[in-house]
Amino acid sequence: MATKKKKSVSETGHNKNVANFSTAFQVLEEMGALYNPSNTNISLINLNPYKSELATVVNELNTKIPLYKNVVATRELKMKEMGKIITRSINFAKSVAISTTDKENLQSQVRKLRGTKTAKKINPNTAKTESISTAQLSYDSRIANLETYINQLASHNAYTPNEAELQIVSLQAYQQELGTLNTQVNASVNALITARKNRNAVLYDNEKNIIQLMREIKAYLKSLGETAKPYYKAIVRLRFTDKQ
Repeated sequence: MATKKKKSVSETGHNKNVANFSTAFQVLEEMGALYNPSNTNISLINLNPYKSELATVVNELNTKIPLYKNVVATRELKMKEMGKIITRSINFAKSVAISTTDKENLQSQVRKLRGTKTAKKINPNTAKTESISTAQLSYDSRIANLETYINQLASHNAYTPNEAELQIVSLQAYQQELGTLNTQVNASVNALITARKNRNAVLYDNEKNIIQLMREIKAYLKSLGETAKPYYKAIVRLRFTDKQ
């Protein structure tokens, strides 16, 4: 029988792990002298740096997410202008003395621009790193195709519109603005990926990680028997989900 594939931990799950570790630490502090493990890895004095490091990496991630959202929103607004720009420019090109073959070449590039699927909107709170990177490739492709199209227009001396917004210099400025915004998004994506990696290292990936430490803490509390039973119950109620 096929084994059902486990889903990876969502951002909500990561945040719950972070919150639960903070709560667990408070429970251990409340135990006072009763909490006295011989395993130094789970002593309060050694757990405290993990608590501080976790707060730092989570704050870093929470800072990067809105920065990513803002620059993506700005790029989206600018990208929406592309459809009208290429429609108007190709129609102007069709109206002047450019050979039929060259007009067909321009139209082919327009079809390529229109046929490039716009990536689905990415939710940085839930999307996997691979999804974000794939979405970026779609934007990179559209902006590169737009540059090719503008260069094709510029190669024809007959393409000299009086309308300022259709002139080559304006089209180039638009494409360059898109390129700049896309570069900013790429930088924001990389920062977001790094922030997630740092968070995941503390929670799951380091040799001494929060998930492993909590297993050891629960085992130690259980070993204390009746005297620590209320604290053990408080700790085991806190669910920690490992990364798949």
